[in-house]
Amino acid sequence: MTITESDTINEVHRSAVVPSTTDLMVPPSVPGTAGRRELVGNVAIPLSRALPRRLLGVWAHPDDEAYLSAGLMGRVIDSGGQVKVVTATRGELGSEDPELAGSEAFAAYREAELRSSLGELGVTDVRVLGLPDGGCVATESEMAVAALIGCIDELRPDAIVTFGPDGITGHPDHAQVSAWTTSAWWARRTGTELLYATMTSDFAREYGAMHDELGLFAEHRHGRPATVPQAGVALECSLNRTELVRKRAALARHGSQTDGLAQAVGEQTYFSWWRRETFRTPTASELAGQMAPRADTGPDQRDDS
Repeated sequence: MTITESDTINEVHRSAVVPSTTDLMVPPSVPGTAGRRELVGNVAIPLSRALPRRLLGVWAHPDDEAYLSAGLMGRVIDSGGQVKVVTATRGELGSEDPELAGSEAFAAYREAELRSSLGELGVTDVRVLGLPDGGCVATESEMAVAALIGCIDELRPDAIVTFGPDGITGHPDHAQVSAWTTSAWWARRTGTELLYATMTSDFAREYGAMHDELGLFAEHRHGRPATVPQAGVALECSLNRTELVRKRAALARHGSQTDGLAQAVGEQTYFSWWRRETFRTPTASELAGQMAPRADTGPDQRDDS
């Protein structure tokens, strides 16, 4: 496959076949569900609250944001809020074609897919850090954290969403982005809630056989995702049909990554797979490394001394 400058996202975009309402029962849309929270060092936002007015999402590769937070982003935009998405890499290694993988042409193509996908949700504020795909661990952390602090200072988000420390799938880039984001949040955390994308135990059981067949968690050190009970969920977006259709359209814009997967699992399964987006707050142990005293907390940081 050769990608030239004349190729556009619209030329490769395929219309997804959406199951009928009678084929798929979708739970009602709710902004959040009650749950037990561990709030050491974090900022509590009551679950009866309105959606965040300003949401920052920090992810590793194009399409991470769509799978884990498309519904949430769409709701914030629909309510008149602001969403900013930061993606660490351009995902240039996301091809099995040796002529494409790692090429500038494919990097540009995947970045275009990202912007097109976010356009389906009404999100236009996108920053791509351009770090090497697969190389986040080798990247200077101070530089990456400083870039994220700049994004936080610019948006002043009410909430930040990103991976948990295990990176969901165990991908090293995901885990590193989680660490950077947590450090940046700790430096600029006044009034901002940090939320980690997570999977519930029920979700893992429902799709466990399919995940194993796909090898989705092959990189995870335990061979399976870290999960939380429903009571451990701090925020859940349970998408209604309209929101699911929009999320599927956003995923379709990442066609280089999603077309084959949708075909492998079947459109109806793919359509409903990520119908619930769940987030949790960091635990005390996860924040312990951020609590060490600092010589200079800066004007916007909280001094806990």
